[in-house]
Amino acid sequence: MISRHQYVPVHRRPRPRRATLGRPARLAAAAGLALASVGAGAALTITPATATSGAGEVAVFGDAGALGQPGSSTSASVVGIAATPSGRGYWLLSADGGIFAYGDAPFLGSVGNQHLNQPVVGMAVTPTGHGYWLVGADGGIFAFGDAAFFGSTGGQSLNKPIVGIAATPTGRGYWLVASDGGLFSYGDAVFHGSTGGQRLVSPIVGMASTPTGHGYWLAAADGGIFAFGDAPFDGSAGGQPLAAPIVGMAATPTGNGYWLAGSDGGIFAFGDAGYHGSINGEPANAPVVAIDATPTGGGYWMATGDAKRLGTDLGSFDVTCYSLQGRTASGTPAGEDGVAVDPSVIPLGATLSIDGVGVRTATDTGGAIRGRRVDVWKHTSAECAQFGRQSLDVHRLDG
Repeated sequence: MISRHQYVPVHRRPRPRRATLGRPARLAAAAGLALASVGAGAALTITPATATSGAGEVAVFGDAGALGQPGSSTSASVVGIAATPSGRGYWLLSADGGIFAYGDAPFLGSVGNQHLNQPVVGMAVTPTGHGYWLVGADGGIFAFGDAAFFGSTGGQSLNKPIVGIAATPTGRGYWLVASDGGLFSYGDAVFHGSTGGQRLVSPIVGMASTPTGHGYWLAAADGGIFAFGDAPFDGSAGGQPLAAPIVGMAATPTGNGYWLAGSDGGIFAFGDAGYHGSINGEPANAPVVAIDATPTGGGYWMATGDAKRLGTDLGSFDVTCYSLQGRTASGTPAGEDGVAVDPSVIPLGATLSIDGVGVRTATDTGGAIRGRRVDVWKHTSAECAQFGRQSLDVHRLDG
C-alpha cells in the first residue's frame, strides 16, 4: 500500500551554524598542502580543507577508511554511496544502476546493463549488509541479496521525481522521498509526515531515518531540515547564503545529530555530529553528490560525480553576473548558491550544473533575464566585471 499524506508542521528553523576548520587545518590549508595521488582504483584520504581532482572519487574523513573508487571511467556518473554495517566497506552507485563494491561490501547485483525508464538516484542497505535496494527517479525499486521488495511508485504518476530512499532498522521496509517532500512508505516503514502539501523554497534532496525507525529527516537544497516522528531538529543551514547547494545528509548512530554535505564539499554538522573535515575547491565538473557516515559516527565519506553526465543537458546558455543584495524571487537571500533564470525556460527550484561555475539552484528572476540566459551571483561588481559574459553549457540535475 502506498502511504502519502499532507504536510505536518515541524519546528521552525533557527539561525544555522557552519562547521569551521580548527587552527591546524587552517594552517595546513594556508601552507598549500596538496592531495597525494595513490594507486589506481584507490580512494583518497583527505585532510580538512583539501581538494579532490575529479569525478568518481571518494573523500574520506575521520575514521572512514579509503577502500577504493572507480574514478571517471564509469559509464554513468556516480550518484550515491552507502556504507556496510561494519564500516569496513561501501558501495558506490551510478545513475545507470551500476554498483561498485569495495572493502567488505559484497557485489549482489546491479541494473547497469538494463534499459531504465529513469536514472537511478539512491540506494539503501539491509541491516545485515547482505542486500541493498536501488531506487529510480520514477520510484522504481530494484532489490538485491536479502533485500525484499515491498512496493514502489514505478507505475504511478508522480508530481515530482524521487530523490532518496531510507530503510527501516529491521530491513523489512523503506521510505521514498520526492523532491517536493512527498513521502511514500512501504513494508514496516511508518509514515510520520511530509512536506508534499507545502510550497518549498528549495527542493528536497535527501533523507535519513532515526535508529529506532520511528522518525526521519528531510534535507532541502538550501540546507533546510524538516524533522518528523522522533527525529530531533538539531539545526539547519536554511536561511543562510550558501556557496553551493546541499546534496545529501547522513545521521549519527545515536540519532541525535546529522551532517549536511554541499556540492562543493562543504560540511555542516549539527547535534552530536562531529566535524571531521571538508573538501576545499571541489572542481566544478566533479561535484560532491552523496555522503554517508561510519557506524561509529567518527567519520564520513563523500563521493563525487560527473556534472556532464548528471541529469539533462540543456545546451549552451548566455551566462552573465549580478551582485545585487537582498532576497531572491524564491524568498532566499541572494548568494553564490543561486542563479537567476527565465522561469519559462528553467523553472525556479531547478538544480543546475553550469560548466566552469558549479552546481547552483535556480532561485531568482530578472527583467533582463529572458530566454537562454542565466545570471550567476558574485559578491561584488568587480567580480562580475571579471566574470563578464560567457557562453557555457548547462545541465539540469533534477529532471
